[in-house]
Amino acid sequence: MNFNLIKHNKIVRFYQIIIILLSLSIIFPVIAKNDEFKICQPFSKVAPPRPQSLPVNDKIKIEANDVIVQEKLGTSVFNGDVFIQRANQILITQQATYNRNDDIINANKKFKYWDENFVISGSSIQLQAKEQGIMSDVEYWLLNHRARGQAKKIIKESKNIINLEKTRYTTCDLNNEIWYLSTDSMTLDDFKEEGTATHAIIHILGVPVFYFPYLSFPLGEKRKSGFLAPSIGSSDETGTEFSIPYYLNLAPNYDATITPRIMSRRGLLMETELRYLTAKNEGQLEIEYLPNDSALGKDRSLLVFKHQGYINKNWLTNFNINKVSDIRYFEELGNNLSVASITHLEQRGDLYYIGNGWLGMGRVQMFQTLSDNSNARPYQRLPQLLFKTVLPEVNKRLNVKLNAEIVRFYRNTQLVDKPIGNRLDLKSGLSWPQRTSGTFIIPKLSFRYTSYNLDNVKTGESNPDRLLYTFSTDSGLFFERNILLNKNLVQTLEPRVFYRYTPYKDQSNIPIFDTSRYDLSFSQLFRDNNFSSADRIDDSHQVSLGITSRLLDNRTGAERLRVSIGEAFYFNDRQVALANKLPETESSSNIIVELASQFTKNWRASSTIRFDHNNDNTEYSVVRMRYNSDSERILNISYRLREPSIEQTDISFHWKLDSRWKILGRWNYSLPDEKTLETFTGIEYSSCCWAIRGITRRYLNSVDGSGYLNGFFIQFQLKGLGNVGSKANSFLEERIPGYYDNF
Repeated sequence: MNFNLIKHNKIVRFYQIIIILLSLSIIFPVIAKNDEFKICQPFSKVAPPRPQSLPVNDKIKIEANDVIVQEKLGTSVFNGDVFIQRANQILITQQATYNRNDDIINANKKFKYWDENFVISGSSIQLQAKEQGIMSDVEYWLLNHRARGQAKKIIKESKNIINLEKTRYTTCDLNNEIWYLSTDSMTLDDFKEEGTATHAIIHILGVPVFYFPYLSFPLGEKRKSGFLAPSIGSSDETGTEFSIPYYLNLAPNYDATITPRIMSRRGLLMETELRYLTAKNEGQLEIEYLPNDSALGKDRSLLVFKHQGYINKNWLTNFNINKVSDIRYFEELGNNLSVASITHLEQRGDLYYIGNGWLGMGRVQMFQTLSDNSNARPYQRLPQLLFKTVLPEVNKRLNVKLNAEIVRFYRNTQLVDKPIGNRLDLKSGLSWPQRTSGTFIIPKLSFRYTSYNLDNVKTGESNPDRLLYTFSTDSGLFFERNILLNKNLVQTLEPRVFYRYTPYKDQSNIPIFDTSRYDLSFSQLFRDNNFSSADRIDDSHQVSLGITSRLLDNRTGAERLRVSIGEAFYFNDRQVALANKLPETESSSNIIVELASQFTKNWRASSTIRFDHNNDNTEYSVVRMRYNSDSERILNISYRLREPSIEQTDISFHWKLDSRWKILGRWNYSLPDEKTLETFTGIEYSSCCWAIRGITRRYLNSVDGSGYLNGFFIQFQLKGLGNVGSKANSFLEERIPGYYDNF
């Protein structure tokens, strides 16, 4: 439940709202997880223990101190320590009558009854054939739900269906009953994994807090239509707001959620999500609509459609369509910086054809720009056609690869007065790989031809083209040895040498449609081109040297340590550059160091460092460490530096203090700005049958870093009934790496 509380004096009012919300929340029984009640009193000590006995299949086994047989009536009356067993059913009482003609057992004195799923005690019972029966004034224990309660009457229709009248239901221990559910009637259908109840009342600490005329709930993992937990909150942008989702289980393979969101400053926003999954396709559709925003006086909306799937074994589709009504939609109606900082929304449709050794793709791609800066608008692809070979590389043979692309780049030239047009790009490659167990060498020769047909060209050619070749050779060795002090470890040494030559060709007359420069990394040292697309091919005559060493566990193959270091050496200046970038004249690249280690069972670390030895400066650095003993003890520490603008630290954790208490949090901090980007702290308390989690949060909600929002999350869980409050699952899993939320 996201409470965007801007002023601290709203906290007291907020807690009052929480108490009201808890009393008005719609919650329902769900099946218990196996470990959900692990801190409770063992159920074997709560429910009467099942007597030891051997199975008797469909026969009836009856033991008693004495028996009166009325042969003509077909009845037998058993008295004193009566023990009756039929299949997996056991009945213990002091007196029972068995009618063999109707196959009915009656006991009008106190009894105890066991089957696979129930333990029941009461004042009278009638057991009928086909696992049917009637029981009165009972106390029951549901073994597969770890629940217990009382009922005026239980009618067992079959093995899987029972009806209860005037019931009381809880999962709490006997001497600490925090909550219970009372109903006029309840039906449990284990076959359909469905339960229904009428006139249901939730009691907390003995106080009735909510009434349901009719309640339907799942008994297993099947989804069930119904209201989900509501949320309430306040913010400067939306005012006081309230939302309550309604879930529609339309079919096993598709569902929908409809959420009305009432905002005092904005009005009523309707949110709808539809999900579907078939054997060949999956996707989701999200629609948000706010008629006549009270603050702006206009309609606002959002559309998200994602789909991927097969038409048949060769044809595939992939769609990703995103659109909002105005550029400030996320900033005003979103709830975090990552949403508020979105600058472009993609609208893309792909059609793939997978052939025998080749792949074809057709694409239409557009963007909605959420910025007033017209120069930030990316080019649209209307359309793009791709062809590429996907042939396996064969050792010591001539391998051929071919990539072909034709694409139309377009954008509104009245807003951005730059060239648009068509691009044809053809790239072929020939390689002759030679590999042994300890060596490899891969000589490669590739040719690339690119031509353009441009419109809106102010200066230069309208039809520039370019033909270039690249020759490269990638080679390496592989050594390994056992570690003398630890024979379970194997150390490798993997030197690598990469040579590449691409001649210079002036490309300043070619526009940049979709090309950027790759970020330098260890693997980037061994690429054929430092640019991501066809608008630029760098002129490089270089040798890249790299070496990697690993420590491998020879029992499991696990990589305990990996260290890589590399650098590229250039024989000429690189004159080809992106727009407004100067040629590169350094004789060598930055030194790249990468490290990854799992130095203990629970600790992992990784690091990437890019050192500019020409200026004696660390240009880029990332260091990450994680402690993860289990899903309930996680600690993440990271540091990120990118000159000249980014230097951040990030600490996140989720830590189990004991069986009942857990703490969690995150602190993301910008060192140059001396500013916290996001911080939250939380605490969880879990008892036998209930749990609560509260999280306070402060985060930037504007791209320029000028605005903060404060928030509060709360979840209150009645184990065996469900959750009250906001689902924080995805929020926490995104911000605490390695954490899986099972609250």
